[in-house]
Amino acid sequence: MKGRVKKGNMSVFAKNISMYKILIFSILIVSFCGISRADKRTDKLRKICDSVATPRIYKNILKRVIKNRESALERREKARHFRKKARAFSASKAESVEGISVQTADSAFKLGEVYCYPNPAKKVAPTFHVETGIADKVEIKIYDISGDLAHEAVLSGSPQIIDDGQGPQYAYEYAWNAGNAGSGVYIYSITSEKAGKKLRKSGRCAVIK
Repeated sequence: MKGRVKKGNMSVFAKNISMYKILIFSILIVSFCGISRADKRTDKLRKICDSVATPRIYKNILKRVIKNRESALERREKARHFRKKARAFSASKAESVEGISVQTADSAFKLGEVYCYPNPAKKVAPTFHVETGIADKVEIKIYDISGDLAHEAVLSGSPQIIDDGQGPQYAYEYAWNAGNAGSGVYIYSITSEKAGKKLRKSGRCAVIK
């Protein structure tokens, strides 16, 4: 008869309906898990999974979702713990370094370490390191080997607190952009001044292009 539906067609139709149900169920589960990050959601999913009324095929989906969710929560908790630990360590280190440096650095106006690094400076800017305590200004003059002035700079304001291995010290640092200078040996003269008193230091540095 025309109104009859073959059993084979009914079986395919039933399978399609079942697949659609599984797909819809999976989408709902994913949406459900994305609503909140609280562990209460995982507990509810576990109760549904343990329920006798839940079909086995749905339980398998739920088990995978719960497992993935628990792994994600564990990773997030570990990451939160490490971030908290790192912030605490950074804050403790910064506080310790700042406190020790300010207390031990000598602000007296006197001549300390004065040098240029790296020396020779190969394809990098040579940096002048000047330790004279706290000064009103620091003047840097750089001459080529013939005695012509190649560069000069004046530093003012507060120096940095730098520990180059000799303990924290007040120091001025200046990076010379020697892009327009040729390769060779240069002579630097540094004058630090405070309240009319001057401290001087000279030396040599090499630039390699």
